[in-house]
Amino acid sequence: MKALLPNGRGRFFGVTFLSAIAAGALIGVPAVASASPGDVVDSGASVSRFVTSEPAASTAGGATNAASCLAGVSPHLVRLTGSDEDPVQNPVLLVHGWLSTAMPESEAGPRPVTTSTGIANSPFSRPVEWSSGGDPAVDLRSLQERLSELPDTSVFAFDYSSVAALWVGHTATAPALAGAIECLAEASGDTVDIVAHSMGGLALRYALGGSNEGVASHVGQVITVATPNEGSEVASVVSVLGDATESLFSSASVIAQIALPAIVGICNREMESDARVGCDIPPSVRTVFAVAGDGGQALRAGSAELSSVPEWPSSLNVHAIAGDYRIHLTAGLVPPEIFTALRDAAGVFGLDLAPALDQVFEAGDGIVEVTSATADADSSFIARCEVTVDLTTTVGSADFGDLTERFGGIPPLAGPCAHDRLFENDDVARDIVATLGASRG
Repeated sequence: MKALLPNGRGRFFGVTFLSAIAAGALIGVPAVASASPGDVVDSGASVSRFVTSEPAASTAGGATNAASCLAGVSPHLVRLTGSDEDPVQNPVLLVHGWLSTAMPESEAGPRPVTTSTGIANSPFSRPVEWSSGGDPAVDLRSLQERLSELPDTSVFAFDYSSVAALWVGHTATAPALAGAIECLAEASGDTVDIVAHSMGGLALRYALGGSNEGVASHVGQVITVATPNEGSEVASVVSVLGDATESLFSSASVIAQIALPAIVGICNREMESDARVGCDIPPSVRTVFAVAGDGGQALRAGSAELSSVPEWPSSLNVHAIAGDYRIHLTAGLVPPEIFTALRDAAGVFGLDLAPALDQVFEAGDGIVEVTSATADADSSFIARCEVTVDLTTTVGSADFGDLTERFGGIPPLAGPCAHDRLFENDDVARDIVATLGASRG
């Protein structure tokens, strides 16, 4: 349970009270059946079509006709600007993360929009809402829109959402991504700039490492956003909470003991077969269940899977973006007006009284710590948000209501520096566009 407590530097490991309690209560039993690596590769067979695409043919005018190449990797390489007949110029490739998709919400899964697919729609196409300070953004254009306005730029997305619940090192995702990069490079005659979110950054490291290391010569600027290079402490905490709550379920009815692990196991197997299905449960519950699955276990800090992730090729320039919530929690054992009187009285004797709780927690983006998101990068940009929560008010309750109204939830899992909301932060969108512009001269 140490991971739940701040260390000497005040780190909170990105865990909120609500996420910790919900995760521990829902998972219960940490051991859940998951697909073997062989099964995983089979489940990603449709994605492997990337590596069988035919080379693009050149036209007499010297321009590359990308149609045959793009047709070979469709539908997982999605063109977001222009048409298939247009030339590919200065390509930018967007790679989504765990339990996500590169497709907008209306195309996020095999089910109608009116039912929950249980998977997050493209973070790249969401309108920008805030600046890091929490103020409403002036420029509401999504990152995807801003990239499409760069001169002579073709924007693409790599979508592996059907296997996005699995660990990227166990699927055909990496070779498929490598094939997509080679396709875009050949079609454009230029290097490919890549923006990868969360586990998409780890997928990219696999795609550029090992037997695929030659692919790095086709890559220009790499930008990772909230990539857990050293894992996620939240995933580790959920595992601890699962162990701690196992005794709770052991004292429950026999039906409860059997039903909960069975539901979690069935849900994970369904998501491992096609993550877009989502078990028809709310996304927050789906994520908690998925932490017990293949991808979730691999994302835990110190896992064997993380230790096998290839290093970035030395030829690349990697720019990392991280969310950094600084949450100032204060609380007193007495109402504020009484504490003020006591502090003034103590001052007469040269004493300095402090509230019972006066601590700043470094919560990262709520899922990934700053050190993990920026590890092994050549440069970085930190989107920092400072939030103060006074747990002692005149009525003895916390002021979470204001935060929920302001950010649509309680930080660090909501607001401009949260893991799944970073692309809605104007500072992040501006940094990505500026970094790509600088890399192109």
